[in-house]
Amino acid sequence: MITNIDMSKLGFAFETNSEVNDLKHVNYFYGKNGTGKSSIVRALIEQYGNEYNIESFAGSASVIFKNEQIEAISLGQENTQAAKEIKRIDKAISTLDADLLPPNAENQNANLYQQCSQAAQAEKDANSKLSRFYQKAAKTLKDEHTLLTGPNYYSPNFQKDIPRAREMTEEEMKSANTILSAQTIDLSDSKAPRLPQLPELSGLKDAVNDILDASVQSRVVIEEFENEPQKQNFAYQGMQIHSRDTGERCAFCGNLLTEARWEELDNYFSNEVEKLQSRINNGLKLIEPALRQVDEAIVLPQSVWQPTLWTSQSSFQASANELRLNIGKYLNILQRSLIEKRDKIFQKVSPVSVEVPQDFSELQATLLDLWQQNVAYNNQLGEKKSSVRRELLRHYVYREIQNGNFDNLRLSHLEAEGTRKSLDQQFLKKEQQKAQLEEQRADEVAKTASEEQAAIEINQLVRNLGDESFSLQPVVRDDGQKGLYQIIGRDNQLRGLSTLSTGELNLVAFLWFRYRLDAIDNNDTRQRVIIFDDPVNSNDDSSQYLIMAEIQALIEKNQLDQFFIFTHNNHFYVQLRPNKPDYSKKCFIHLRRANKTTVNRIASESEDLSSIYEDLWAELKFLYSNGRVMSTWNCMRRILETYGRFNYANKAPIESKYHLSNDIDRVLFTSLLKSLHVNSHVGIDTDLDLSDRNIDSLLSAFYTVFCSLGAFEHFQAYWGGDFPQVRAGNKPA
Repeated sequence: MITNIDMSKLGFAFETNSEVNDLKHVNYFYGKNGTGKSSIVRALIEQYGNEYNIESFAGSASVIFKNEQIEAISLGQENTQAAKEIKRIDKAISTLDADLLPPNAENQNANLYQQCSQAAQAEKDANSKLSRFYQKAAKTLKDEHTLLTGPNYYSPNFQKDIPRAREMTEEEMKSANTILSAQTIDLSDSKAPRLPQLPELSGLKDAVNDILDASVQSRVVIEEFENEPQKQNFAYQGMQIHSRDTGERCAFCGNLLTEARWEELDNYFSNEVEKLQSRINNGLKLIEPALRQVDEAIVLPQSVWQPTLWTSQSSFQASANELRLNIGKYLNILQRSLIEKRDKIFQKVSPVSVEVPQDFSELQATLLDLWQQNVAYNNQLGEKKSSVRRELLRHYVYREIQNGNFDNLRLSHLEAEGTRKSLDQQFLKKEQQKAQLEEQRADEVAKTASEEQAAIEINQLVRNLGDESFSLQPVVRDDGQKGLYQIIGRDNQLRGLSTLSTGELNLVAFLWFRYRLDAIDNNDTRQRVIIFDDPVNSNDDSSQYLIMAEIQALIEKNQLDQFFIFTHNNHFYVQLRPNKPDYSKKCFIHLRRANKTTVNRIASESEDLSSIYEDLWAELKFLYSNGRVMSTWNCMRRILETYGRFNYANKAPIESKYHLSNDIDRVLFTSLLKSLHVNSHVGIDTDLDLSDRNIDSLLSAFYTVFCSLGAFEHFQAYWGGDFPQVRAGNKPA
């Protein structure tokens, strides 16, 4: 068994070098509150909890839990722990429900439930305003711009167009209307327009100047033509108009044209002249068709051009015609120069110094590019119209947004939605917390166990308390929680928990602990150590005696167990210990405190406490010896009251008369008790005898009462053998 307790860690409460050694089968610790009894209990459990099977009782708190809500107690350690946890959980759930459930009508403050409802309504109202705006705007657009919206344009369509809404500029609006008014042109038979294709203008000028610079050299000399180019030309032209028939005369002079003359002229005008003439004619042949092309105005018919390109087409046409005229002037100069040269074949003509104009090649490339734009535009016109319709619709959507105060409506809705979502998240979090708590509660309920048999045993023991008795009645709960009991009084009426004294709760807790010690089917093979830590902390007298008797019986019955009893109650300590304690076989320790607690091992009866009852008998002998009659009345009354409570569980001293065997004894007892009451409650200090009895006759009557109660040995044990009747061995019949 446990023989010592290590006090090294208890220096905060005990004097240095305090020790508890040589522990016995039963160990009594007496000390007032604050002397460290509970610290020793904790040290015991900490030091020996693994080695020994320690069962400890420390009052009702560990095995009884009061549930004021249902006016019931939870009985048992497991049930008490579970009930405490259930109460904590229920309180937490109740706190959550204060936010999760609709509030009471008198509650003026909006809880989370109401806040969520109000936020949801605010969001609904904001959404309704926004929906009405969408519907109205969609109807306006459909009625006023059906070509853009189509006949089936409603609120959802309008909402989809909002993100793309954009205001168009005046120029963009004009362009859009132009596109919408345009028609697709059939260009299947149309070819890309071509500008006049002319000879290379710069080279043409060079060729003309080369011709102009050329001259004809004759192989023979005709004196009349020498240095006379006009005559040479005249003669040459004359050769062209005469047929060379025999006998033909000169059309100018009328002379006969002879064959010799013709030969002379042919030699003079060789084929060089023909070659030069041929070059001139060829040059004129190049220039004349080019002139014919540039003489005609360049016209690009608008019928094959999209209106959006008319400005570009018109500008291009003007530029092309301007260039055409410049080229025409240039070609005319070249043509005139060649004609002049043809007339002055034998003369040199001044070269052409005119600037060569730009040809049509660049304009032709520009025209082709413009035409491709026209074709592409024409081919894409349908798609462009669709795109323009979309842009115009977005423009009008933008106008509706601005006119309808959409931004404020949307902001109000977003704020309301954000508030609602935030509150919903808080609500959901609390719901999840509640669900977790409910799961924890279910787990705790599952831990509870029925203590029905313990309640039956407790009821049987408490019934013996007489008028103070009560019983435990099990409570059936829908949630399955077990181990709950209501207190039923002697009148079979439910007693509220507030009417239960601390002593009554402590008694129930002690009896449950006592029952559990015998009822537990424990396979633990370790030696059992039973600790009572202030078991009668606040019990009334009758409960003390019942607890005292149960502990004494338990010690007597369980010789293999080791017992530790800690108490601050002087009376309980004295009554619980054996009448003639063997200080060598049992351990008695007193704890006394000054600054810190000292541990005092009691080795003899003289060192130990005496009972108050013993003190009353000692006081009675002292009063008798000193003739103090007034104080004797009160001392006798207190002895009789204590004796009656202890032996008969009396509530009042008068009840002891029922334990007397005849009416005479009852009358004598009643008379004595009444006189004791009357004479011990006088409110003044006097030594006068207030009755007709002296102290010897009073003590004799007192002796007679004890003998009538069958307590001669009791009187003898407490008074001793020096009382006359005791010394004579006289016992009343």
